[in-house]
Amino acid sequence: MNKTLDEMKMIHEEEMQSYGRIQDRVISVMLSHGCKIVQTPSFEDYDSYGTYFPSLRKEMIKTIDSDGSVLVLRPDVTLPLVKAAAIEFPDGSELLKYGYVTTVFRNYYGMTSHGRDFLQAGVEVLGDPTPECDGEVIVTAAEFLESVGIESMRIDLGTVAYMDALFEALEISERQADELRSCMEKRNLVSFREIAESLPLSGKRRTALLELPLLFGPYGPTMSRARSLCLNGQMDQALDRISRVYEYLASAGYEKLAHQDFGFASHMGYYSDLVFRIYVDDALYSLVSGGRYDKLSEQFGPARPACGFGMNMNLLYEYMTDSGLLDEEGPSFQLAVSYDRFSKNLAADLTRWRKKGYRVMGYRLGNTVDPSDYAAMAVYRDGSYETGGEILSPDEMEKKLEAMKSCCT
Repeated sequence: MNKTLDEMKMIHEEEMQSYGRIQDRVISVMLSHGCKIVQTPSFEDYDSYGTYFPSLRKEMIKTIDSDGSVLVLRPDVTLPLVKAAAIEFPDGSELLKYGYVTTVFRNYYGMTSHGRDFLQAGVEVLGDPTPECDGEVIVTAAEFLESVGIESMRIDLGTVAYMDALFEALEISERQADELRSCMEKRNLVSFREIAESLPLSGKRRTALLELPLLFGPYGPTMSRARSLCLNGQMDQALDRISRVYEYLASAGYEKLAHQDFGFASHMGYYSDLVFRIYVDDALYSLVSGGRYDKLSEQFGPARPACGFGMNMNLLYEYMTDSGLLDEEGPSFQLAVSYDRFSKNLAADLTRWRKKGYRVMGYRLGNTVDPSDYAAMAVYRDGSYETGGEILSPDEMEKKLEAMKSCCT
């Protein structure tokens, strides 16, 4: 067996219950913003993903369809959602707001966990081109975290449009631009500087490129420095737009959480303007990432501007576990009954109680169970139940079950 134990780990009931409670809360946030809950197809054409995510090709999980074509398990939700919306709703002016919770099949790494798939919750808003839409999307993401008790967070704002406009002003090749973007995504400042210094640039053009990965920090000073480095009108326009996003965040009470990061690049190849990430405390990885992708829909039909984000719920669960934010778990079941020999009366009692909604289990003496899973343990003998030093009739046992019903999650 080549699989490690960690790769084969099951998700147990207690963890599933915690995920369920988290999911309920974030779905409530989605609904409060007018999002309809949807589910995207699990499989997608390999070539569609290969076009937008060339860096993910090696880690995509592939399979062969019945007609011989190559399919992948979705490594991203945005692409299939936008593709489906383009087919089902061809009027590009129609506003579509979607929320989802689904499994994404690609690698992730946390502080103490990693995996080849994870549960992702997210929101996509299609049809609204305004900076105010971007602001609401970011606020929705922050509310996801607030809904599960997270108060300390940092929102990093960036813009692909500023970087693209800079590269256009420098008149570098697309290959050189892609190499620089790759270094930015990996935060490889040494390689970025080597490439930048090899280019025939001088003066303000050289300074603007070398400072690009260093443009991060508090909103005001970083924005001022970014403005001073503008080489064309497109760079100024990108800053004008992100300033309006910041104004929306300020009006919603999130201005103190907002920082700038103009060095933010992403392996998701469809972002066209705003990009953002949300970090909690001093975590080195983000729980939320997203941005604006105005040109994706037109690849499948109607031109439709869009903005959205995804949140890795596995990383969120890890953080909440480490921070003590998960709800206290109660026992999952009311009663476990052990018995020495099979009894028709015991079978009848257990069946009747289950039909009434009680969670009860019978097991043979000789097996062991985890007592913490049950509110009470009992031994069945000759038509009676011995539990907690008492001998109870079936009717008395049922009354005790009724008293315990509310204690089980």
